[in-house]
Amino acid sequence: AFAGADVEQLPLLELDGFLPDLDAVDADTWERAAIVWINFPNNPTGAVAPLDFLAKLAKLSREHDFLVAADEAYTELWFDEPPHSALEARSEGNVAVFNTLSKRSSMTGYRSGFVAAERELIDALKQFRPSVGTAPQEFVQRASIVAWNDEAHVERTREIYRRKRDVLLTVLRRKGIRVAGSVATMYLWLDVPGEQSSEQFAARLLEHGLIVSPGSFFGAAGEGYWRMALVPTEDECRRAAAILDEVL
Repeated sequence: AFAGADVEQLPLLELDGFLPDLDAVDADTWERAAIVWINFPNNPTGAVAPLDFLAKLAKLSREHDFLVAADEAYTELWFDEPPHSALEARSEGNVAVFNTLSKRSSMTGYRSGFVAAERELIDALKQFRPSVGTAPQEFVQRASIVAWNDEAHVERTREIYRRKRDVLLTVLRRKGIRVAGSVATMYLWLDVPGEQSSEQFAARLLEHGLIVSPGSFFGAAGEGYWRMALVPTEDECRRAAAILDEVL
């Protein structure tokens, strides 16, 4: 939008596995496309993209000469199986993957990450980047080197999120709250019970001290869902579970 381009949004619907429906895009739109931006594992749904979807999109990028820009900030936060990366489909088309320490290492304030793509794109990015920002401070770069070279803390982080997820899911399932997506990231994407809107339901929980995100805050396709973030402590998640047990 900043470059004067038109932005076309594709809804992420549960019936499609919270994947954009590539077949619903008409030929003219594909021909006009410059960048297709995807985010998997996805915030807010917690859904992941299968490899065949990533390969199909990559092939379309080669056919219509656009770039697949894959935001993979949550790619190392998963519960059962590691998700696929768009890098696995890089031989099929034009793919750039963006990753960060913000989620895997809980280093949000460091604003440190990387882009993986073909050399031609990286060379162009290296020329562009100094015009719109500055290099990270030396202490950030040194801390980033340590974080990228250590996988033990990432495994511990996954286990902590898994325990908090289990605490909440035990109550939510007992209360009949349907879980949608939620196989990765630090979020639970849940069905709103009854006939109330997602905002009404979130407001009801807020009255009891629980802060959740109404699905409508993420766009029209999010209505009917609500998002819980697994970022509080384990003790706080247990308190939240107890409140849900009383309220639902």
